[in-house]
Amino acid sequence: IFWFKDKADRELGLRFDLTVGMTRMVANRFDLPEPIKVASIAGMWRYDEPQYGRYRYFTQWDAEVYGVADSSADAEIIAVGTDILESVGLKDYEVRLSNRKLVEGFLRSLDIVPGPELERVIRVIDKLDKVGSEEAERELLRAGLSKDRVKRIIGFTELGGAPDNVLGDLEKRLPKNDMVQQGFKELSDTIEYLGPLGKAGKCRVDLGIVRGIAYYDGTVFEAYDQGAGEIGSIFGGGRFDRLSRLYGKRDMPATGIAGGLERLMLSLEKKNLYPAEIEKPVQVFVATVNQKTREEAVKLAQRLRSNGFRVDHDLKQRPLPKQLEYANSLDARISLIIGPRELEKGTIRFKDMKTGDERDIELSKIVDEIASMIQ
Repeated sequence: IFWFKDKADRELGLRFDLTVGMTRMVANRFDLPEPIKVASIAGMWRYDEPQYGRYRYFTQWDAEVYGVADSSADAEIIAVGTDILESVGLKDYEVRLSNRKLVEGFLRSLDIVPGPELERVIRVIDKLDKVGSEEAERELLRAGLSKDRVKRIIGFTELGGAPDNVLGDLEKRLPKNDMVQQGFKELSDTIEYLGPLGKAGKCRVDLGIVRGIAYYDGTVFEAYDQGAGEIGSIFGGGRFDRLSRLYGKRDMPATGIAGGLERLMLSLEKKNLYPAEIEKPVQVFVATVNQKTREEAVKLAQRLRSNGFRVDHDLKQRPLPKQLEYANSLDARISLIIGPRELEKGTIRFKDMKTGDERDIELSKIVDEIASMIQ
C-alpha cells in the first residue's frame, strides 16, 4: 500500500482495492434488501515493483454479493468472472479454487498458531507460485519452522487437480479438525454449485491458492489464461464474512471478485483477440460552411446525441476543409455539412467518409439515414 501522512500527521493510504470501501458502505446500509449485489470499477494503487502485468496504478473491476452465507453465492460470483472472460473471447482459462479455513486449519494442526507466525506462512504460500518451492522452503525455515513442518506445508500446497479426481482422496488425507472439515465442505459445495452454471469443467482444486489479503476467510479462487500464464491471474476473489465487523454493528456474510483491465487487455493482445474494428468514439461529425450556420450545427449535433449517436462538431471555427480533415482524423463514419443554401431547402449535405460519396438529405429524415448506415 502507498502510505503517507497528511498535514494533520494522520497516516493515510491510497486505495488498493474496492472491496473494503464497498463493505464499509454496505455494512451501514440497513435499508438495503438482501442479498445485496453491487459492482464497481475504478483506479487502484499498489506499491509493487512495476513489471510485465503488474503496475503501480491500474484499473480494477469488482463485484460483490452481501448477505448470503451459502456457497451458491461463491459459485455465482465465479460465474460472473468466467462470463466476462468468455464474452471477450478468452475461453482457454482455468479457475483454481481453495479455501482459507481448510489451509489455516491444516497449519494449525502443525501447531502454527493464529497471529504473526500464521500470517507469515500464509504470505509465503501466496507467493509460492512466483518464487518457487525452493525459495519458499528457505523463507519458511528462516521463519523458524522445522524441516519436517516445512516439507509438509510445501507438500500440502501441491495438492490439487480436477475436482472429480482429487476431492475424494483429499477428504481422506486431511486432518479431522473442525476448521479443516468446514473449509472442505465450503470448497466442495462451491464446486457442486458451479455444475449447473456450466463452469465446473473449468475449475481445478489448488491448495496453493490463499489470496494474500488478510480479510479472506473462506473459499478463495484465481483465474488464469492458459496460454498466457506469465501475465498472472486475470481475476481473483473469495469470501470475506468477517470484514463487515470492522465497519458496522452486524455480521454480514460476503463474497466477491475483482480483476484488472490491463491484464485482461494483455491476454487479448497476446491471443490476437482484439476485434478487427473497435467501436469509434465519434460516429457523426457536423461541419459548417461558415459561421452563420454554426448555431444550427450545434442544435443538430445535440438532436443527434439525444437519439443515441456519438456526435462531434467543430469548436475552433475552422474552414470547412480543415473541419473535414479533423473529422477524418477522428475516424468519423459520416460528416454532415450545413450551409445557408441547404438550410433554405431544409436539407443537409451527407458525406460517407469511407467512400467519399456525397448527397443531399432532407433534415427530417437524417436520423433514419444515419441509423441505416451505422448499424
